[in-house]
Amino acid sequence: MNEEFQDHEDEAVEWAPPSSGQETVSVEELEKLTQALEQKQQEAAEAQDRYLRTYADFENYRKRMQRDTADFRKYANEQLASELLSVVDHLGLALKHADDSPQNAQGLREGVELVHRQFRDVLEKAGVKLFASHGQPFDPAQHNAVMQVETTDLPENTVAQVMQEGYLYHDKVLRHAKVAVAKRPAASADGAENNE
Repeated sequence: MNEEFQDHEDEAVEWAPPSSGQETVSVEELEKLTQALEQKQQEAAEAQDRYLRTYADFENYRKRMQRDTADFRKYANEQLASELLSVVDHLGLALKHADDSPQNAQGLREGVELVHRQFRDVLEKAGVKLFASHGQPFDPAQHNAVMQVETTDLPENTVAQVMQEGYLYHDKVLRHAKVAVAKRPAASADGAENNE
């Protein structure tokens, strides 16, 4: 036995800790694991990218909804304001007829003027404002031309007469003004051509 023991002493023997049931991993298995890890990292990066895009879309949607809600609140009474304009128009007509009446209607006029003024104040508090049209250049965004009037008092394409007032609701045209637009008389246009 001593000889066998002596023979083993000459051989280089590496000591290994006792095995815990794990076997060594081959190079092929290591490559497969590396590829699987890279694939999972790529999938995680794609999922992160989708998450960030979805989050950005949600934030844009939330901001858009806040804007839409603010606009809805701002213009919620638009229909009511539009309907009240006819009442203001009728009060204005009553004032006009009181002036045209041959009888003394001073009391009626004062009462209607007071109601008319109060009505305009209420509308202005609600965001409805009258905009000036007479003498202004014709603007199709604010004016609805119902006729043309020949005149030399105003430049061409200027509002010469207002048949129905126009109103803004905050910064939006609630009702276009019905207007007559100035044009040059035919005789002056011919005279201008002859002078040239």
